[in-house]
Amino acid sequence: QRQRERRNGAGMASWNGISVPPLVGGGFPIAALQLCSVYYVGALAVHALIPHFARTITPVSKAEARRTHRAPADLRRQILRESFLSLGPIAVKAGVFCAVELIGTRGWGLLYDGPLLRAGASVPAKALAVAGTVLALDFLHDTWFYFTHLLMHKNRWLLANVHHLHHQSHVPTPFSGYSLHVVEAMIVFLDEILVCFLFPIHVNVHRLYHLYTTLIHIGGHASYELHPLVPSLEQLLYIAWRGDSVSRELNTVLVSGTPREDSRMQDEIPG
Repeated sequence: QRQRERRNGAGMASWNGISVPPLVGGGFPIAALQLCSVYYVGALAVHALIPHFARTITPVSKAEARRTHRAPADLRRQILRESFLSLGPIAVKAGVFCAVELIGTRGWGLLYDGPLLRAGASVPAKALAVAGTVLALDFLHDTWFYFTHLLMHKNRWLLANVHHLHHQSHVPTPFSGYSLHVVEAMIVFLDEILVCFLFPIHVNVHRLYHLYTTLIHIGGHASYELHPLVPSLEQLLYIAWRGDSVSRELNTVLVSGTPREDSRMQDEIPG
């Protein structure tokens, strides 16, 4: 009964006696609230907090700083414009989340609810299941984004009438991440529905992963390198595989604030 209520949006989870909305099953309002919270708080953190508190980890060269410098008034206008334009794609993605909820409740795809694995499964087994799902989603997400972005540039009509809106941010800010035309948002976010039919995914993993991809879009427009602050699972596996050589390189960056001149870490680490 509780599962049916949660899926219909009527159930409320309880945390320390406080009723909170469900992660999945709350419909459009909850999905939009989740996305707005992650997007705007994340963009603000990447824009203002991380550069302030982590300058030695994410250094920006003087030449790059001069190239990307804008007058404060111009920067404020750009951020306000991008923040407003991002509302459309956020609404599209919230609609996608609702479509995924419908797919799950109707049993059309391979989404599943309840226990992550069969009863009695060990914690390592659950961790491996989540890691395998994330790796598959990463591969599909990156592949889909690469080819749809390529389409936006190769198709003259899409470039002139759709993708041009994103490129109005000549020097991007983290708020540029979802500053897209709604048609582009529909194309970009379609893969979040398609993956439901490709392999089994727990509904909570699907939601959390695609909230995380919102942060990925933000980080991709940060104007500075976020690694190693937000490494991907692939990067962590690569570091574990390479061992000391990558650890020494990371230590050099963390201590000195700049990579060695002979460093090839960024070219070698995937993602």
